[in-house]
Amino acid sequence: MVFHVTPFGPSCCEIQYTHPHIIKEEADADDAPSFSFDYCFQAEVTASNLKEDKLYLLEGATTCTALNKQCQEIILVNKEGNSWTVSLRFSEADGMYYIRRGWRKFCRANRCAIGDLFVFNVVGDGKTTPLMCVCPEREE
Repeated sequence: MVFHVTPFGPSCCEIQYTHPHIIKEEADADDAPSFSFDYCFQAEVTASNLKEDKLYLLEGATTCTALNKQCQEIILVNKEGNSWTVSLRFSEADGMYYIRRGWRKFCRANRCAIGDLFVFNVVGDGKTTPLMCVCPEREE
C-alpha cells in the first residue's frame, strides 16, 4: 500500500518541511524522536515589536514541549520555506518566551507592514532547535 501523510497542527495548518537538514535525527531506528505540534498562535506586527526587535509568544508557549528554558534559538520559516535563525529567550519575570534579535529582519524580508498578522505553528522535540512555521492562509 502507498499512502501520503501530511502533518497538521491543532489550527489545521499544514506543516511544510522544506529544509530537512534543520532537524537532525539523533535517535536510532528503534527510538524515533517525537515532535510537538501542540502550539499555534497568532502574532501581529506592531510598531513597538519592530522598534524593539522583540516578539513575545503568548502564555501558552510555556506548555509547549518543543520549547525549553535552555533553548537559545528558534528558526522562523515563512510560507515559501525560507528560514531565519533568531534568538529565543525566556523571561523569568514575565514567565514568557520572546524572540529577540531577528524579528525585525524577518519582517523586513517578508515585506510586513504594521498590522499584518501571522499564524505560527511551533514544531520541535524539545532537544533540537525548534521551528516556528508560518501557516499558509486557508482558501475559504
